[in-house]
Amino acid sequence: MASYGASFVKRARRTKAQVEALRMAIREIAKAAQPCSVRHIYYLGIGTLWDKDTGSSRRNYSVVVREVGHLRETGRLPWEWITDGTRMVRQETQYDSLDDAMQRTTETYRRNLWASQSRRVEVWCESDSVGGVLLPVTSAWGVGLYSCRGQSSKTFVYEAVQQYAHQGKGVTVAFCGDWDPTGRCVPRSVVERMERYGNGELDLDFRQIAITADDVRSDRLTTHDVNTRDVNYKRYR
Repeated sequence: MASYGASFVKRARRTKAQVEALRMAIREIAKAAQPCSVRHIYYLGIGTLWDKDTGSSRRNYSVVVREVGHLRETGRLPWEWITDGTRMVRQETQYDSLDDAMQRTTETYRRNLWASQSRRVEVWCESDSVGGVLLPVTSAWGVGLYSCRGQSSKTFVYEAVQQYAHQGKGVTVAFCGDWDPTGRCVPRSVVERMERYGNGELDLDFRQIAITADDVRSDRLTTHDVNTRDVNYKRYR
């Protein structure tokens, strides 16, 4: 990541010049990482622009939310650079006429090339914020994207296994999550449930492609202290 000059860490009140410098730094992060979520920007700035929030505090994250909002509403940061996978609209598809339906179908038709493959391939991620970053990639390849939102619910995993059983082919899941107590626990719990709900008959290849041990060893990532109060910390350690 590029250098953004002097750190803004632990400054209780910034001058106008410092606020402007912070906004420019945030814009540069968003430009390099787009499309990305506000939370993604917050994580990328930890250690250089602000400290990681601790305990119940959301002070630094709130600063990012406020400044990203200001930059977007003043036209200095394109709206499409920021994603929000947590907001969904649930409504049945409707058409003005049969001609409209035919036109829309023609425009959106996409042949399922995965149907002829020997395995089903999916991408699972730990959170919606990561999902917003991955969606352009998975969409381009026609691959399903599943957000665990932390620990996946039993219903979420069970329905996935039932879908696999219906298709009758092996499944390869590429998982993207943090290298922290919860991020390392999610794939373990998901695999355990999939195997149990599939009665041990599921042909599953579940692999974590990010963050990996090699990523951590590379020294290219911004790190922070582990949350020792995480219920998964003992096993993680």
